[in-house]
Amino acid sequence: MNKIYFTADLHFGHSNILKHSPKRPFSDTVDIVAHDEWLLDLWKSTVDKRDTVYILGDLTFLKSENARHLLEKLPGQKFLIEGNHDGSIRAYKNYFKEVYQIKEMRFKPSVAPFLKEDLCVVMCHYPMVTWNQKPRGSIMLHGHSHGKLDDYNALLMDLRFDVGIDGSLANLRFLTLEDIYNAATEKIKQYDCNTFAEYAQNNYRSEVR
Repeated sequence: MNKIYFTADLHFGHSNILKHSPKRPFSDTVDIVAHDEWLLDLWKSTVDKRDTVYILGDLTFLKSENARHLLEKLPGQKFLIEGNHDGSIRAYKNYFKEVYQIKEMRFKPSVAPFLKEDLCVVMCHYPMVTWNQKPRGSIMLHGHSHGKLDDYNALLMDLRFDVGIDGSLANLRFLTLEDIYNAATEKIKQYDCNTFAEYAQNNYRSEVR
């Protein structure tokens, strides 16, 4: 069965990112070529051409033809949710199935058999405090923060997760839809809830008191 992946903040061609991403196996900005080869190998070893990849922003700093050459090498059906560093690839939107600022999806058990019911997901490069269907159990996925909000996200009842490659959930890999579902399921279990909707309603009631 074809897989559904989520990632963010890859930053191909961005040498300064190595100063702020200590998890990545490169520490010197001169290693950017090796860094990009490592990212490309990770993508190609993970994603099949029939898989779907949701990229939640900041894919590449590469300019012009270099950006196009990169996009030609990346397998999978790619959906881009634009980040603040994606200006260079706007000229190559034809390499993506769709390009969005915010994307909402409803994943069904017929597509992902591990789901017990429809799973609503809201995707944006930036973390959101509130989002559509939040009181009904929808999940918010974001990038941008490079893992710096992981502890904060964990403290809140919100079903919000950083899918960026530097975050603790991804931990230098691409996340599958099942990874997201499992992470959310583990969170609601801490509050003795059986469904995302039940969990969200409890959270919503506590917010409006």
